[in-house]
Amino acid sequence: MRTNTYLIIGALVVFALMLTGIQYTQEYRFFALESNHLFLYDATDLWNKIQQPGGTALVVASFLTQFWCIPYVGTIMVAVCYLLIAFLFYLILRKKFPGIAMTGLSLMPLVFLYLCFENDYYRFQGHIAYLMFVVALWGYHSLLSRHWIIRMCIGMGMVVGLYWLAGSVAVIFSITACLMEILEKKLRGWWSLSYIAVAFLVGFTFVRLSLVKDMESAFTPYMYYDWPSTYFFPAYAWVILPLLLLIACLLAKIPSDKVSAALLAVLGSVFAFYLAFNLYTKVHSHRGYRFLQEQYWADNGEWSRIIETADRRTPTYLLSYLNLALAEKEQLVGRYGQYNQQNPTQLLMWADPHLKNGKRLLSKIYFSWGYVSEARQAAFDANLLTPGSCHPKELQVMIQTNLVLGAYGVAEKYIALLEKTLYYKEWATSMRRFLNNDKAVSEDSVLGQLQASISPTSPYVRYESLLKDMKDILNANPSQKILSQFYEVYSKSLKEDKQ
Repeated sequence: MRTNTYLIIGALVVFALMLTGIQYTQEYRFFALESNHLFLYDATDLWNKIQQPGGTALVVASFLTQFWCIPYVGTIMVAVCYLLIAFLFYLILRKKFPGIAMTGLSLMPLVFLYLCFENDYYRFQGHIAYLMFVVALWGYHSLLSRHWIIRMCIGMGMVVGLYWLAGSVAVIFSITACLMEILEKKLRGWWSLSYIAVAFLVGFTFVRLSLVKDMESAFTPYMYYDWPSTYFFPAYAWVILPLLLLIACLLAKIPSDKVSAALLAVLGSVFAFYLAFNLYTKVHSHRGYRFLQEQYWADNGEWSRIIETADRRTPTYLLSYLNLALAEKEQLVGRYGQYNQQNPTQLLMWADPHLKNGKRLLSKIYFSWGYVSEARQAAFDANLLTPGSCHPKELQVMIQTNLVLGAYGVAEKYIALLEKTLYYKEWATSMRRFLNNDKAVSEDSVLGQLQASISPTSPYVRYESLLKDMKDILNANPSQKILSQFYEVYSKSLKEDKQ
């Protein structure tokens, strides 16, 4: 009873530390990931995803991440996921090494799962798949049947089922289950090598059937990335679990008292947190995370926060949102040059405007200018570059710009798409009153301002020169305060360059 009490207290302490660390380091990354693979309440879309290997894990992950737009929800969900993985892994380790000595080491896979979020193209699907893998491993290890043929049949069935539900993580399940059988059954356990053969046969078949895009995705964690990974931390999470299981079996015969076991548990936990912190500081991109912060603040109109936290030494490509925030507060002209600013039009783009975040930045700035056609194009590109091709913020921009341009059929298509979501449905439905209603569009405070900014000669970009396009918009709508500030500092900087 006392041991269980210590375990509960330890679990609560670990959970509290995980909540604190995850919230402090990943809060704004969760807000950004909410838009990837947006969950649609559409039976056809869900069925199409479930029919793919790993589709069930993807659907579960996208269902959960739709709530990450709410502060703290992403942190809590990820921490609960980690606690479940650690607890189930501890139950497996405890059968090999009785006592609490291995509780600290059961946190080790979480270290590398946590670091997976440092890649913007990693999907939470990888976490859900890993949780499903540990649940399957715990279930297999708890099988009542001791007849080896029955266990072999169940094990091979679990490999196939797990691959279909969770994806390539079934490969590491087959390897770990095989290792467990060999350690327990010795000579007869070598028959469990058939698990690995089944996993590779299933993966190869799915690639040949074009259900999985390539061999790398079929047998590695690449399946859980929308883009080739920068860091391969999921592979470390895969490898370390069977390795710890092997260590637990090798150390099982070493006697240990309760004090030594408790000390090992504490030291293991401390080492796990230290390793997570140490690796995080080495791979974390402060500038990239800062960009995600500013992106979130801009989406929610928190302009003062961008200005108040700005650094005069900020790299130029991080100043785009700052310039926009200063313009929103009507301070761009007066405070231009106080930061590491250059020609403002050179700061419209992120480091790579061809990536999603770069296109999102462009759509935000062009929309604020009343540069309707370019805002629509940038939003369209950003939406295409978003995993799942359904970014809610960019769909909102496309709805508004198409309404202004009179493309009501296109706007209705995007409205119908957003109406299949949970948190954007109400806004999308409210936009229906503008369909085929020019008067309502012109009388709306936002849409009317955009419509007034369209050049009477052509609603589309000519791009003879950016300065000329800016001037055309201002001639059409002199009340465009944000654009007028950009135009003034841009004109001034051009004159200075000539001099």
